Amino acid sequence: MPDATMNADLGHKIRTLRMSREFTQEDLAHASGLSLAVIRKIEQGGTARMETYHSIAVALGVVTVAFAQPGPPEPMLDGPNEMVLAPIRAAIVPAMDLAGQPMYGSADSDEISLPRLETAVSALGAIYHSNRYDELATLLPSLILSAQHHVTRLDGDPTQPAALRLRSDASNLAARYLIQVRAHDLALIAIQSAQRDALAIGDMQLAGAAISVQAWAMMRQGRFREVMDLCLHAADMIEPGMRRATPEELEAWGWLLARASAAAVRNNQPVEAEEYASLAGMAGARMGREHKRSAGRSFGPLTAALIKTENAMIEGEHRKAVALHEALPKGVGKTDSSTWNRALLDAARANARIGDVSRATEIMTKLRKEAPEWLRYQQLGRDATRELVSTVKRKLNADQKALVNFFSMTG
Repeated sequence: MPDATMNADLGHKIRTLRMSREFTQEDLAHASGLSLAVIRKIEQGGTARMETYHSIAVALGVVTVAFAQPGPPEPMLDGPNEMVLAPIRAAIVPAMDLAGQPMYGSADSDEISLPRLETAVSALGAIYHSNRYDELATLLPSLILSAQHHVTRLDGDPTQPAALRLRSDASNLAARYLIQVRAHDLALIAIQSAQRDALAIGDMQLAGAAISVQAWAMMRQGRFREVMDLCLHAADMIEPGMRRATPEELEAWGWLLARASAAAVRNNQPVEAEEYASLAGMAGARMGREHKRSAGRSFGPLTAALIKTENAMIEGEHRKAVALHEALPKGVGKTDSSTWNRALLDAARANARIGDVSRATEIMTKLRKEAPEWLRYQQLGRDATRELVSTVKRKLNADQKALVNFFSMTG
């Protein structure tokens, strides 16, 4: 249970802001799109999710981080993920001996092969983008250990930069998987390692891609202002000349601006969010088509367009979100599966909120059938299903019942 004093202070802050604007609790509930009961509970010291605080911040005209409260975390028992993640944790953060040397174990200690390591990184990237997370979890520790050994054994060798690049890709991949399973602190350790390797070989685009993933993890922790500062600083450093920029340069720059836009809209800064989304759109338009790294994400005109769709959803402009989704560019290639699946979740929620239950059900059913391993890790998927079934006026149909069963919900 969250700290009662901290929640009481937060409730008092919201109440003070509300009264300074001469809002009743009913006024705030109406302006934020929340129920009166939720407003009352929060002001009385109850806790809520960041999405709820964002809605209140929009209604009161303040940034979301105005509701961030410092304080000690609630002690927690190890959850089921602790044992599952133990092998990958040991690979990313190994034990250190008295000489200060990491104890990586014995993976690939006797045989080094950069071509084989590159093939493995590419293969696991394909597994990630196929949403086969259970399979990925069993393979990632060995991949990371192998990359660690390659870098160590090739110290001083002309091929060590290639090993560093592959270790950076492997760490980047691990970080993105860890974000999906909500191990955000471990993901940050992995992605900052990827960034250090990229900087060691002078690859600013690879470093920029690592910062983009770092920002993703930080946003999951509600660190919106930090994400904006981080991404804008990096974007300024690597800003490419549009006429001569390579797809890799545009991809890294575009993703940094996309993250900055996502953080700004969640922090109730819509003008800044629109500005950064438009700049990312310029990068996507210049690329012409979606561009993918072997173990990285995709960026291009479709991914850039999805930024504005997501922002409209965050701002509560559901009809606009539906219209933007229906008008997405075609014939420009596919974005990566994680980005596309998230866009489909937003589209399902937007359609449910404007009353098109049939379309929302269709989208959610498609996700359940085509990306079940990805979907079962998404709290937003559970929320979307709950919203969907709550709007059904008669009995649930077969697809809606299947969604309820998929998330082990009662309905």
